[in-house]
Amino acid sequence: MTFAPCIWCNCVVTTPNAMRRLPLGSIAPRGWMRAQMRRDLATGFAGCLDALSPHVARDLFRERLDDATGHAGWWDAESRGNWLWGYTMLGHLSGSADHHARADALVRELRATQEADGYLGIHSAAARYPAGDSENGELWSQSRAILVLLAHYELTGEAASLESARRAADLTLTKYGPERPHFGRCSTRSDRTGQTHGLCFADALEALHEATGDDRYKDFARWMLDDFDAWPVPFPNDDLAAGNLAAPTQPLRGHAVHSVEHLRALAFGGAPDPERLQAALRKLRLSATTSGAVIGDESLHGLPGPDAGYEYCTLTELTFSLARLAQHLADPELADWLERLVFNAAQASRAADGRALAYLCSDTRVDALASRPDSYSLLSGRHGRFKLSPTHDDVACCCNPNATRLLPHYVAAMWMRCSDGPALAALAYGPSELRTIVDGQEVVIQQDTAYPFEDEIRFTVTVAAPMRMRVLLRRPGWAAAALVEGATYREQDGWITIDRTWHETTTFVLRFDLPVVAERYPGGEVAVLRGPLQFVQPVPHRSRVLRAYPRAPWCDEELLPADPEAVAARLPVLECSQPELGLAVTRDAGVDPDDPWSKPPLRLVGDGFVLVPIGAAPLRRAAFISRSGT
Repeated sequence: MTFAPCIWCNCVVTTPNAMRRLPLGSIAPRGWMRAQMRRDLATGFAGCLDALSPHVARDLFRERLDDATGHAGWWDAESRGNWLWGYTMLGHLSGSADHHARADALVRELRATQEADGYLGIHSAAARYPAGDSENGELWSQSRAILVLLAHYELTGEAASLESARRAADLTLTKYGPERPHFGRCSTRSDRTGQTHGLCFADALEALHEATGDDRYKDFARWMLDDFDAWPVPFPNDDLAAGNLAAPTQPLRGHAVHSVEHLRALAFGGAPDPERLQAALRKLRLSATTSGAVIGDESLHGLPGPDAGYEYCTLTELTFSLARLAQHLADPELADWLERLVFNAAQASRAADGRALAYLCSDTRVDALASRPDSYSLLSGRHGRFKLSPTHDDVACCCNPNATRLLPHYVAAMWMRCSDGPALAALAYGPSELRTIVDGQEVVIQQDTAYPFEDEIRFTVTVAAPMRMRVLLRRPGWAAAALVEGATYREQDGWITIDRTWHETTTFVLRFDLPVVAERYPGGEVAVLRGPLQFVQPVPHRSRVLRAYPRAPWCDEELLPADPEAVAARLPVLECSQPELGLAVTRDAGVDPDDPWSKPPLRLVGDGFVLVPIGAAPLRRAAFISRSGT
């Protein structure tokens, strides 16, 4: 039986040189990625979420809270901040003029809430900057607002947005330090959701450091991580605290979203510490499904089987974290994980038309019912996370706002600037265009491809004048071979390097040999993969409306199998001893290339069954039986 090399197991960093992120807007999506962004804005919830959900509409940066200790008081600021961040990126990156203009206006309204001393946040004067043993979402909410402003600055060049973000952060830096900790000093099991989210104030600090070069932001991020580590365990969401990471057998137990987002604080605030990062990645990989998701429903527990739940917020935060870690560690295997996540779990958890998503999802999904329990509903009695909704505001309006960020984060990570000379690295693949400056000259690189539905990428490199430059291409771990036609190259440590003098316009093609392989789930069943895509058996479905919104055609709905008896039928048996697992690859040239998740152009055909990419099957079975029994 042939199994794919498991991309979760190899934790050795082979490329020591870090990379630098390019400013937002340097990489523009093309093809299906741009079409999906535009569709999400035009007819999906991304373009009108503030009209659908009062939690996103509520502007706490203007209204302000008098109580800094309430567990849920800050949630609406998170919802609005994450949506506005994603909405701004979507509007600009997709080239959707109306949404671009509206996002700019909303960002300027956010800037107008800033006070003379620089305060930009959600608390009234008497309640600001709570410290120590107190639940609050102050720094978390501030970080969302600052990241909106910095994204806007990078996309537009408006210096007022950078200045507003800088003034807000500078004021906050004066409010905390060794004599006034942000995090607690007593071990506790009491909820600290907002306070532990606050460690990701480091996101804002890292973006400010990139924009200004001011080391005060890096120093404060380091202090925040030290302050977090000084909190005696156990405390809520302590999975990545130094004490727990030093214990290799200590299981992950926190809110999965916190566990994956805290990776970024380790990468920047830790400066980074590769051993600590690898310890965190080892634990998280043990909780990762074949589709790339880290499980958590919402707490992180159990094994990553085909039925294990994962949260859309976790998918978005993991996408952002993997992009940042790949930047800091220059590790191509992290980009393999990034692609697996974005092309599988993320697409499988949303409706292809962008009108709804599942707050919680799983690789195998034979129904999507509001009544399915999760670890939080067992305590609260409030179900509904497994249904599809444009808001999920009956349980928590967090996943839908966060979803608007996912594809922009992926696009922004597709190219990086190498730190050792004039060089650019293609970290992740997809239809896109890069425009940047290298050694004072404009460089344009196009990726013409339908990837991940196509096995080749056609590159066009255009330079204004002859220049020496290295172009590095990631060699995916799942490719049996990678071949460049049209350029001389060398291959080492997961990178394909083209080092040459470039003239005017040069084209070359990167081709992959992508076998069909099996990968084992913890229970012994196998998943089917080809390249970055996981393939599943679709289950025909019907929908049932649960709630209609005042604004048509929006609704919450459940998905049910069209034929319940078909779900109980025997799983397909894979001939794993045969080449390609006994499956034939078929392509359909007649589908819409801009909407490949509604009707996929790539299928695997077996004896009496057909498998499709997981993102193209709203209901599906993802785990199969091997005839070899191994």
